[in-house]
Amino acid sequence: MNIKKRSGVVFKLIYRYALRARWLFGKQICRTFNDSGQETTSPAIEHIYVINLDRQINRWDQMKQELSYVLDALKRPLITRTTRISAVDARQFETTINTGDIVETYSLGEQLFVDPRHVLPSRLDLDEEIDMSRQEVAVALSHIKVWREIASGHNQYVLVLEDDVHFKHTFAGYLDKIWKQLFRIPSDSSQFDILYLSFSEVDLGAEKVQITEDTFKLFRGIWWLSGYVLSKKGANKLLSLLPVRGPVDLWINHMFKDIDALVISKSIISQRMDEKSENSYSILPMLSKIGVLNSEGPGRFREQSLTSPVFAMGVSDTGLTSLAMALSMLGYRCCSDLDRLPSLKEKNLLNKESSNIFNAYVNIRSIEQYLDELAIIYPEARLIVMIDNDFNEKSDMLETLEEKISFKHNQTASVIASQWSDKILILPSSTQNKWKSLCEFLGNVPPPTAYPTLLDLGQRQLNHIEKKPTQALLSQGNWQKFDTSPWVIKPGLQWNGLFLNGVKINVQELSENQTTIIDHFKQLDESRWHLRDDTFQGNLALFSPLNLQINDSGPMKITAYREDMGVREYSSGSLTTCAKFLFGRFEATLKPPKVSGLVTGIFLHRDSPRQEIDIEFLGNQPKKILVNVYYNPGEEGSRFDYGYRGTPILIDLGFDATEDFHTYAIEWESNEIRWFVDNKLIHTRVNWAPTPIPHLPMKFHVNLWPSESRELAGKLIHSFLPTSTLLQSVKLSTSNVS
Repeated sequence: MNIKKRSGVVFKLIYRYALRARWLFGKQICRTFNDSGQETTSPAIEHIYVINLDRQINRWDQMKQELSYVLDALKRPLITRTTRISAVDARQFETTINTGDIVETYSLGEQLFVDPRHVLPSRLDLDEEIDMSRQEVAVALSHIKVWREIASGHNQYVLVLEDDVHFKHTFAGYLDKIWKQLFRIPSDSSQFDILYLSFSEVDLGAEKVQITEDTFKLFRGIWWLSGYVLSKKGANKLLSLLPVRGPVDLWINHMFKDIDALVISKSIISQRMDEKSENSYSILPMLSKIGVLNSEGPGRFREQSLTSPVFAMGVSDTGLTSLAMALSMLGYRCCSDLDRLPSLKEKNLLNKESSNIFNAYVNIRSIEQYLDELAIIYPEARLIVMIDNDFNEKSDMLETLEEKISFKHNQTASVIASQWSDKILILPSSTQNKWKSLCEFLGNVPPPTAYPTLLDLGQRQLNHIEKKPTQALLSQGNWQKFDTSPWVIKPGLQWNGLFLNGVKINVQELSENQTTIIDHFKQLDESRWHLRDDTFQGNLALFSPLNLQINDSGPMKITAYREDMGVREYSSGSLTTCAKFLFGRFEATLKPPKVSGLVTGIFLHRDSPRQEIDIEFLGNQPKKILVNVYYNPGEEGSRFDYGYRGTPILIDLGFDATEDFHTYAIEWESNEIRWFVDNKLIHTRVNWAPTPIPHLPMKFHVNLWPSESRELAGKLIHSFLPTSTLLQSVKLSTSNVS
């Protein structure tokens, strides 16, 4: 794993000054860098490879400067014996590269072999599979690329560097010292396959054996591949051991049994702290899940400076809905696929008022008639037109736009051309790398995930009466603290969301293809339910199947205990469906406990991207119910898991939920979510009030857990434990089950 990077103008200035101060006493000579047969009969490091992304030339410039401060045995700067290797960019491949060099999954057991950790839960599924992030795949492919260069080259020893490192002031002298220790006998060559010069040991320390005064043979427990010497023999060995399985620095630990891996006593190459890391570590959610990590904090989306507003239109079925999702993934607040805007918001847009909520408008029919005006009102705006044919010349496209797109005022292609000029992007549906075209046009950095491919929704009909039921319902509750993200509209903007015409769920008249699951838990159906044995950040308990008790004469008991679970001091229970559901009605009849610090949850949830629809009972507020929505954009597998508060609202029930059983339900549709208590509607949310509606399949959960946050549920009262949530029944009605 990488070290934590820091930002801030003052820090960067001080840090970079400190780096330059290393060379106040002149350049250093490192005699380990030499040509074979020159000056010494001992082996030498003959060449250097630097792995650098094409789009990060500034890092290459920094490395060239860094490599100019140290001289080789012939007193030439190290940059003279350096080759830049173009790194594989996680943002450039549409889908994961399948070369046979990478296995994109690894297991929890493989991670814990390298990093055993001080404490672990008493129960572990060591075979649980983890998917590598795209960045991890790209990093591994980049190192393999270098290994092939070394294996096919003539140099016996090569230094490999990533582009975000710097030499410590002791680099030259210490490396010379190490090298002499390793090659005391001139005829004894190829002493190692890989020598770590930059590294981080795991918390429990690396497993190693000393072989010289300052070098150790490695067995496991080392992170990073940011600075290492690789022999030609070692490169061939690593290539013969492919494919890489999991993050490359994890995988290579497992190869130590087959290669001669050495590490020096102290790192002499450090990773820079003034550069933002773009890495995404696939192990972190798993470590949180088993309770090894528990530092709850805001998972904030790092917003970029956006070129806005963006308007987009085009031919039907050319990917307009996908374009809207792509813009959302870039951080735009995107209104899309409507016949018109709400009248007030359309007026605000045309008057360029600061109260505009959205900064991207995709496939809005009523906007098309104002394109020429909008070009003048917003000179910084951009226009994207989706078409179904690939045109070689922009002029050819403009001549056919009039035929392809119908404008309300018979607006012609020539008008668009004159008003928008070079601010227009024509995006054919057949374009292979849409991220590249879109982001070059908007000046954005594409996210490290595939471009979305969604079915076009068309121009949905806005409710022309523009009723405001949400406002009346929300007045019954109190908004709590929100997440901050592009996909959350803050309260107080005189905004009630987008009400669309559509068919409501009728739970009395189920359609033929609708599935209804009713369970009274007289016995556990293992094909339907999974009893969790993990946890999550902010949960003081580790879930255990033993904490759910079924009684054929009464309700299921989900019990919280105070007991040592290794990574947690409490245990509790969580019930989860094996299947995922997309839309429907989800209800549970239960009675939560009245214990401060405890939370009982009824909810739908998914990760990558994280989406969630909640009902929660807070132990210190038994007469209230917390409802909540988390939204992140993307498709299945998109690593958008931001947020830790969601958009919660606390609603008065009018009774004490802990005194008797009541039925609580969530009705989830593509354009609306409704919450019920004993079949009485208590809360409604529509699109963008305050978030988009979750659009991907989720699992249904019922759980009980002690919260780390006193702000959420109050201080946990130990003397009231054990205590239980009593679950009488669950009823799930949905047409889409996976």
